[in-house]
Amino acid sequence: MQFEFYKNILAINNYRQIKQINHDLIILEKLKIQGKNLHVLKLDKEVIIIEGVIHKIELGDA
Repeated sequence: MQFEFYKNILAINNYRQIKQINHDLIILEKLKIQGKNLHVLKLDKEVIIIEGVIHKIELGDA
């Protein structure tokens, strides 16, 4: 898994599985993103792009 963060947009390549998505929490397999007003801009089998105010990113089992 690789990710890039620039101007409140987070792009995650090669993510495995989405476990939960809402406006302040997005949990992927081995990645947890907490913030405010998180929105998924793009979602396909290769990449997920998230926009919003990101407060915390945790790697490992979420």
